[in-house]
Amino acid sequence: MTVSARTAGSPGITGSPGSPGSPGIAGSAAIAAIAEPGGKYVEVVAGRDGPEMLLGRRDAGAPHLRVPLRGLLTASAGRPWRVEPARPGGVTVTDGGTLVVTALAEALSARLELAFTADGRLTLTTTWRNDSAEEVADVAAGLLIPLPTEDAHVTLPGVLYNDNPSSDPARTVPHIAGGLVVEEHRLPVPAVNAAWDGRYVSLFAHPEPDRSPEDGTVAYGSLGLLRSPKLAEQGLMVTAMSGVIMFDGRPDVCYVSKAEVADRPVGYRDLAPAATLTTRHTLDWGPVEPRGLGFTTLVRTGLYQDEGARPLSADELVRLKANAMDARWNGDGYLAYDGVRHGRPRSYLYGWTGQCMKLARCDALLGLQEGRPERIERARRAADFYVAGSATQVRGLRAARYLVDDGAWELFRRDGADFVSSRAHGETIADLAGLAADFRDAGLDVPQEWEEAVAQAATLFWHSRLPEGVVPLGWTSTGASVSTMVTAAGIACVQAMLGAYRLGGERVWLLRAEEVLGQYHRLHAATFERPFAHATLDASGEDKEAGMYYFLAAFELYRLTGKELYAGWARTAADWLLTFVYVWSPEYDMGTTFERRGFKACGWPSVSVQNHHLDVFFPTSELMEFGLATGEPRYAKRAWTILHAMGQGVCAEPGDWGFEVPGEQGEGFFQTNWQRTGEANTWNPSWVIALPLYHALRMRKAA
Repeated sequence: MTVSARTAGSPGITGSPGSPGSPGIAGSAAIAAIAEPGGKYVEVVAGRDGPEMLLGRRDAGAPHLRVPLRGLLTASAGRPWRVEPARPGGVTVTDGGTLVVTALAEALSARLELAFTADGRLTLTTTWRNDSAEEVADVAAGLLIPLPTEDAHVTLPGVLYNDNPSSDPARTVPHIAGGLVVEEHRLPVPAVNAAWDGRYVSLFAHPEPDRSPEDGTVAYGSLGLLRSPKLAEQGLMVTAMSGVIMFDGRPDVCYVSKAEVADRPVGYRDLAPAATLTTRHTLDWGPVEPRGLGFTTLVRTGLYQDEGARPLSADELVRLKANAMDARWNGDGYLAYDGVRHGRPRSYLYGWTGQCMKLARCDALLGLQEGRPERIERARRAADFYVAGSATQVRGLRAARYLVDDGAWELFRRDGADFVSSRAHGETIADLAGLAADFRDAGLDVPQEWEEAVAQAATLFWHSRLPEGVVPLGWTSTGASVSTMVTAAGIACVQAMLGAYRLGGERVWLLRAEEVLGQYHRLHAATFERPFAHATLDASGEDKEAGMYYFLAAFELYRLTGKELYAGWARTAADWLLTFVYVWSPEYDMGTTFERRGFKACGWPSVSVQNHHLDVFFPTSELMEFGLATGEPRYAKRAWTILHAMGQGVCAEPGDWGFEVPGEQGEGFFQTNWQRTGEANTWNPSWVIALPLYHALRMRKAA
């Protein structure tokens, strides 16, 4: 978005008029029309209540969308901002094939230019001008694209997935409700997608920073959904505003932290006489079935060309992260936290934030790649310690935490009772199976106890399934399900079943894994009406980590069976995960750490619909391998962008980024108005070491 004070000409439009009354592509009398060779068209026709814009395709029997010109543009002055439909003016087509619509809103005039690009997308350039002799303060202007249904499947990347149906109703998280409009810099892909009745529409922003010359702060535009009383007959509207926001129908309310909102009037603009405000967007539309897969159209565009940051090579990342891993080694495992921060005792933590078994895999991989037998033996010792000590009275059920100073194993706690998380347990057993496979592939001895531990856990996972055929959220200390709620948390247990198959060779485990993943597919991924959710243990809603394990299991089934069905499942899951990954890099307020250090968000994954920050938890190397295995290099390219981006924030020398141990890195990077914008924290559980190291080791070997 750009705001300029240059003198503009008359808001009237010049150019070649259309042919009023001529037959349109859609069969109506067209006031004006443009089209592109691929078959998309835009027409303006006379409607019952005034001119309407028709968006369509020649291969469809009816227009894709009808948009009344009254209400297409909106502008208000003063706080709080309001939906104030602009009055339509003229419509014409220029000699260059640009359709131009004008409108008026009190002291402001608007010129909307619509033109097709070579790839068949429609650009929308809107220029608002203050035609009065006085400043107009607190302007909020934008586009409103009404949908013909209240029941669209809507995706705001990283923020809203089909209205976040699995989020805990007791927590404040984004929902459409009376309206949700968020800052562009909160969106990994700055777009909104809506799908219904076999069709979709996607509105993309082209973010431009508006930096204040007074204090160096940066503002961007905003995107979302609105329900306006003044336009009630139009129902739900895809919305692009000049920066103002809304939460739960309340203007100027911002989602500022985990389940917290605050009044924060941002995005208003002051226009001096003759000053202009310009925004640019791209509109895409077409068929999609089922409607829940509309999000796939968001990540397959060439609209954003940011290459991301490359501060470290894969070798440098390995060196630094291995140094941090070595600092966590404590004789029988890897400490989950640096010291006893936040009152947490010294512990080995398996799965989730601790990743003790993933670190053992890293040690083994590093030892095998660099000929370091002491690392291999350290990995063996860590796995032996877990297998020998973590068992409970329930066969296959294991504790996930070892208290180093107490010399005791313990379970997680949930609602005041002992609890074993299916996500953490499945993840750990899958890594134990992976470590055993790595040993076997290298010709090393694999203890029988490891194989038995994997088989016992896989048996528990299979026999404790819910009536819906999926693994429960977790178990009590007696092995009972802690909840009957259907979630995607236990998909990691499917990987453990596949680990049992790889180690023991019993085909029954392959068949069971196929069956269970098929149930997860039916419940979550066939339509995405209820997307993946509840994998994180400190949140309660839709999150990328739940989708990660579905992708990993589907990809592994594809590798083991060669069935294209599973490649398709993995491909769709990869696209869903990529809606959480930034394709662009916002600028930051002057003086923030990110501004000073040139931090780039491109390539970083955001976390969940509840936690709007960046972190390194992502199946980076597997995404690369999937792209190579299926002949789709775009996935491999994205994986490398992600790995390189994650090299930012890594301590290179004592004192760097707030750490004393080279290789340490913060758990959270805050790229938007969520907690401390433009800063990173220094909370460093050991998964922040394990995940980048694991992926860097695998990717540098493949390279």
